[in-house]
Amino acid sequence: MANRIVRVIQTFLGGAIIAVVVTVVHGESFPWILATGLVVVASFLLSLRLLTNERIVAVAGSLGVLVTVLILAQRSTGGSVLIAANDAGNVWVIGASLLCGLASAWPHIPSNTAR
Repeated sequence: MANRIVRVIQTFLGGAIIAVVVTVVHGESFPWILATGLVVVASFLLSLRLLTNERIVAVAGSLGVLVTVLILAQRSTGGSVLIAANDAGNVWVIGASLLCGLASAWPHIPSNTAR
């Protein structure tokens, strides 16, 4: 049980770190950096889904990405925003949300070696 909790916390923090890095650089060299960031998020979530038998691990990674994007999309006290309401910002927020939803809802496919 303790290992499961540690895995959930680690994947949440991993998703949060990835989201922070991609959020900071998503507007540079649009659309190449943004596309690379979405591939990194998709690879992270896909690896969580394929390498573990527990859906909660993929959901924790997805929540790490989504919560971080939500927090960084808010206007700061100084009035600045990291995710602007432009094409790059919209693609980042919507693309990350779709990837997280898809990775969390993906069904578990048992391997043929279990027979």
